[in-house]
Amino acid sequence: MPSPTTMPGPSLRPLRRRALFPLALPALFQPALAQAQARADGDGSLARPRSRGRLIVLNTTAMALPAEARGASYRLHDPFNTAVATRIAEELGLVCEVMTQAGPGLLPALLAGEADIALPTPLTRRTARSVMLSHPHAILDAVILSALPGRLRGPEALAGLRVGVLEASADAFGQDAWLPAHALVSLLPDLPAMEEALLARHVEAALLPAPQARALVARNPGSGLGARFALRPFTYAAAVRFGDHDLLRAVNACLAEMLHEGTLAALFRRETGLALPPLAPL
Repeated sequence: MPSPTTMPGPSLRPLRRRALFPLALPALFQPALAQAQARADGDGSLARPRSRGRLIVLNTTAMALPAEARGASYRLHDPFNTAVATRIAEELGLVCEVMTQAGPGLLPALLAGEADIALPTPLTRRTARSVMLSHPHAILDAVILSALPGRLRGPEALAGLRVGVLEASADAFGQDAWLPAHALVSLLPDLPAMEEALLARHVEAALLPAPQARALVARNPGSGLGARFALRPFTYAAAVRFGDHDLLRAVNACLAEMLHEGTLAALFRRETGLALPPLAPL
């Protein structure tokens, strides 16, 4: 009897290859998926605030005003920049958390990762070396405030006078804050110290943004304080850390929209009492 023969069946090797191929798909496409995710996340500057659900904004006192009349507790507030920061956060779908940073510690705190944005930041070469700056969102005249009885007609009249300058301004603009070389600069830590120095005649004049100068005049009727002349404009912008390009683009897009629709100018007039000068992008 002839021995039975075994009919050849389908090889198991091709089946194994076919069975293993779907398992290999994730490994094959993993680099492409990772690249797509990296493109979606960008540089991570938007992912950080979105992961916590809020945008943290450091607010310097460069444009802050006294919130109470003289004699009450000295509390500063900055409604203009708070409103701008809130709008930026809303455009990103986030809650806005504003932290006040007085003095020259604004940029070090931003660089240390304590916040996402610093607002307002003086737009100068000094600050541009440390951070990336948005389009300008505010321009204020820096005026000379004084209670001296004689008229101060221009920078030459500051010769030999002690002129108070806030430490934050000196940190941004240089120790002389671009004052004439013949002025005697006295650095003061904050606006309350500046007010007291002016009233006690520890300084004969002060260099301040126009809204702050006006606020000190209104707080001290009969003191003789008055804005004598404008020395130069101070320009302000938002600051982010180097590398946070996605966040900077989002900030610029929001500021451009506010400028185009008139919201920025309306907020500026409402909170400072001044018209917003024409702004040019960086």
